[in-house]
Amino acid sequence: MTQRFRNSALILCLGLALADCRKSNDEVVAPAQPQTWFDFFGKALNDSLKAKKVGYGFVILENGELRASGSGGLKSRASEPEGEKAFTLDTKIHIASMSKTIATMAFLHLAAEKGIKTTDKILPYLPPDWAKGENIDRITFRDLMTHRSGIIGLGNNCVNGAFTENIWLGFKQLIQQGVKTANRGNYCYQNANFGLFRVLIPGILSYQFTGNDNTDDLQTQQRFMDYVQKNVFEKVGIRNVVANQPPGDPTYSYSYPYTGIVGWNPGSFANVVGAYGWHLTTSEAGKLYATVLSTTDQSVLTTAWKDTLFNNRLGTFAGTTPDGPIQYHDGWWFLKLAQYQGVRTVWMRFPNNVMAVLMVNALHHSRGYFPSDDGTDIVTYLARAYTLTRQMKTGRQQAGEWKLEHTEPH
Repeated sequence: MTQRFRNSALILCLGLALADCRKSNDEVVAPAQPQTWFDFFGKALNDSLKAKKVGYGFVILENGELRASGSGGLKSRASEPEGEKAFTLDTKIHIASMSKTIATMAFLHLAAEKGIKTTDKILPYLPPDWAKGENIDRITFRDLMTHRSGIIGLGNNCVNGAFTENIWLGFKQLIQQGVKTANRGNYCYQNANFGLFRVLIPGILSYQFTGNDNTDDLQTQQRFMDYVQKNVFEKVGIRNVVANQPPGDPTYSYSYPYTGIVGWNPGSFANVVGAYGWHLTTSEAGKLYATVLSTTDQSVLTTAWKDTLFNNRLGTFAGTTPDGPIQYHDGWWFLKLAQYQGVRTVWMRFPNNVMAVLMVNALHHSRGYFPSDDGTDIVTYLARAYTLTRQMKTGRQQAGEWKLEHTEPH
């Protein structure tokens, strides 16, 4: 083994801040056969994550082809009614705000069908009986998909709303409240911006709103989910996706380090699906995001619409690495009582059509972020792992630095 390889391995361990990656150079075993940098990328993630004893899964794809993957830990511990069950690449998990990119895909697919532009106004597709507050007539689809609509929540303080602002009556209140002119065009991350597509997509599909809140609520839920199923998931070969845990087989959320507290099962998200709520396996998520966003496949989005998505940051965020630009969207869902329990998820598109998806079912017990020991959150963790693994390939530190847009959890 060369000294350069030993040094590269050590740099990777230190750079990733992996708590249990403390092997000496003498313990590094030379591979039996040549390995690609994808193998090292996967090994670095596996070595770090399995030491944490949390449920996790990741896939790394190039041009839609699987290059590396890993999973480990538990989706259900012995303390749960279902007993101890392993977390695998086929474990369904709530992908949280990674769902926002799916809502974007669905809308852009429909926009292409209907001749709608992202700069068109949303007003014609809202329920006609909803009272429209100040400036609602100025909001465009692009405003929603970039969090620049002016919607800042029912508390008027840009605190992201989760449940109450993403049910039917919550949307109705937000539209009635309107948005202040001073807030128009300013970035304010709000689930409701994407949750509203659950109402808007049925409206574009000519659903005739009845004015009965219960009827319209249930009808828009079903019509939105049906459209996404047929025009996003099934287009890439994924079937029967729901916004709920598999019956009798939930994936629980835990705290890190594990303290023995029973896991959290948040249940169904069917009545709030849109900004969050979809449940996918790691393999399914990798297939979806890689096929749509990092291959030439145009079954969901044409090349032109993909360019529109990336260039305008629609349902995505951006960043740079020494290798070039990246795009991503992370997800975060939690319960905080005595400590944090929840999920942390991310898809990230790297240069050269490399797509990585990483999902874990535990949060740091006091910080509430990715279960790291040094405070590194999931977006930074994955981007750093990529950068340092690429450095291992070249044997030298690459010029430039990585920067991430909106590194706060979403």
